[in-house]
Amino acid sequence: MSMPDRPFSLKFDAADEEVVRYRAVSSLAVAGLMAGLLSLLAMFATVLWLLPLAAVVLSGLALRRLAARGPELVGRPAALAGLLLGVTFLVAPPAEDLVYRRYLRQQARQFAQAWIDAVRDGAVYKAHHFMVDPLKRPYEEKDLVNFYRNNPTWQRALREFVKQPTMRTLFALGADAQIRYYATDDEGSQGPFDLVRQVYAVTYEDEQKRPTSFFITLAMKRSIEAGSGRACWTLARVEGGVRPAGW
Repeated sequence: MSMPDRPFSLKFDAADEEVVRYRAVSSLAVAGLMAGLLSLLAMFATVLWLLPLAAVVLSGLALRRLAARGPELVGRPAALAGLLLGVTFLVAPPAEDLVYRRYLRQQARQFAQAWIDAVRDGAVYKAHHFMVDPLKRPYEEKDLVNFYRNNPTWQRALREFVKQPTMRTLFALGADAQIRYYATDDEGSQGPFDLVRQVYAVTYEDEQKRPTSFFITLAMKRSIEAGSGRACWTLARVEGGVRPAGW
């Protein structure tokens, strides 16, 4: 039995026609997504902040082109994902750096205040104790007096410390001096150390009972103890007679 000869036609509705129509993928959207995925590397090196910036630019251009060309291009989800990743990792490193620096300054101020308290109390041994790297201290704080008495090398270091003009002045003023935080002059890193320089105002009454002030700079460094992760601070240098910026 033969089939009747009759014209054969296909009818597509709008959805079927959309399925079979070729739609190019936006190369800008793909590039933006790839740059967004690589933007995680910006958390580890400042120079790689260009990656999230590139992700934002490429994804933004892709979305603009997709909007202009309509159904001819696909890739909007990829462009949006690239844009989101780019913005996230463009903001995250500076925010993390800001939080870290704030935390570092707060730790430095706490350490500096402990040293200032020792100076105002006239605790010479303890004040010098803060200037020795905690990882290299061969003694405990409770045994400071005996340790210095029995070690000529440390006795000489202590005498040099006390002979400094700034230290002689601070110990002479003692509890009569008010030593207050003024500003953070500098902060950064050098090898395994974090470095912080802070300025403090020293105020006392002169012979006429008039308040008089001068400034000192405390240069401090922080290292991290291997294993425990404990932060170890050392007072590297004390400078007197400084002029803070804008003073």
